[in-house]
Amino acid sequence: MLVYTFCKSYVQALADLIETKNEANLASQAKGAFLANMSHEIRTPLNAVIGLTEVELRHELPPDDLENLRKISASGKLLMGIINDILDMSKIESGKFDLNESVYTFADMVYDTVALNIVRLGSKPIIFTVLVDESIPRRLKGDELRVKQLLSNLLSNAFKYTREGSVELRASCSRNGANAKLTFEVVDTGIGIREADLKKLFSEYAQVNQSSTRGIEGTGLGLPICKGIAELMGGQIRVTSEYGKGSVFAVDILQEVIVDTPIGAQVSAALKDSSYVPQFGTDNIDFASMSYARVLVVDDVDLNLEVAAACLEPYEVQVDCIDNGAGAVQRIKDGEPKYDLVFMDHMMPKMDGIETTQAIREIGTQYALSLPIIALTANAFSGNEKMFADNGFQGFLPKPIEPDKLDEVLQKWIYDPERAETAE
Repeated sequence: MLVYTFCKSYVQALADLIETKNEANLASQAKGAFLANMSHEIRTPLNAVIGLTEVELRHELPPDDLENLRKISASGKLLMGIINDILDMSKIESGKFDLNESVYTFADMVYDTVALNIVRLGSKPIIFTVLVDESIPRRLKGDELRVKQLLSNLLSNAFKYTREGSVELRASCSRNGANAKLTFEVVDTGIGIREADLKKLFSEYAQVNQSSTRGIEGTGLGLPICKGIAELMGGQIRVTSEYGKGSVFAVDILQEVIVDTPIGAQVSAALKDSSYVPQFGTDNIDFASMSYARVLVVDDVDLNLEVAAACLEPYEVQVDCIDNGAGAVQRIKDGEPKYDLVFMDHMMPKMDGIETTQAIREIGTQYALSLPIIALTANAFSGNEKMFADNGFQGFLPKPIEPDKLDEVLQKWIYDPERAETAE
């Protein structure tokens, strides 16, 4: 009888454990679906805000209009950073947080990061200084977006928790073979951190000194994300603080050196006095003419079609737009006109991007099977790269559309020197 009772209890406990695990898996799936949907819903209007602003910034404009557009662009990207924090914490938790490396200009990265965060300064009596070592290499390779995210989180905190005094962003480097070890320091005269709270800094969703920070926004995700980014980049993050007097956050990361020429004293001084002027995402983009090429953009939102067409305009490609998946399938099935590339929205009603792409591949012609299809998606949740690759896509381009990422896609899948020469 005792053995029977024990076995029955064991079986029940095992059944309860399995049920709990299943409930946890369902909850995790529901969370993932919710975050993916929210990413799509928020990124879709931001695609228009940021995309059209970037298009207008290419034009000659009065100084006041140009400054207003820059503020709109910076504010839109700041909002995008909040969304990214939420999604990235989920990626870190699931072990799917990856780096996407590309070549970038160091000075542009610093300026853009400052522009994204300076709006937080508002009317506070704070002196903000950017001190960049003139020996830092001009061009580096790494995940520029993640470096910006790391610095943005640190600057954002410094501006939020400093009521008066000063905030400094310092950047220096030392060589490590083919790599540069970059060291960034954010020094503030803010409220500081109690020694007992220092160990809580990198805990998820936590804000320290809560009695002193009521009314200050924040999810508490910034510093845990910074720690994850720094470690992925072969570095670490450190903090020293004196309560009531301020804090120093220092982070080291490794980046590959592409152009060894240093940024120089002139650029360093321009970053310090805010006279440095980048080209807002179009620096080092040649906008090579691809007038010989034809592109199809598929998206159920008219404004998204307008943004995509505007972003493609500098390349002189011929752009056709369709607002539904069935129409795109029929266009490819007809075979005329022939396209060099298709940008396909992911979340569309009736027939979504994945179903549309599968239907195109099922046409079975050589043209339909080999046509490059790039997912144009506002769903930035982890695992997208593999999901799209497994469903017949050649790549994906997140919304809002970033000029350098768009250029990479066009250079890879469309640009052909021989066709360009013939077109001339």
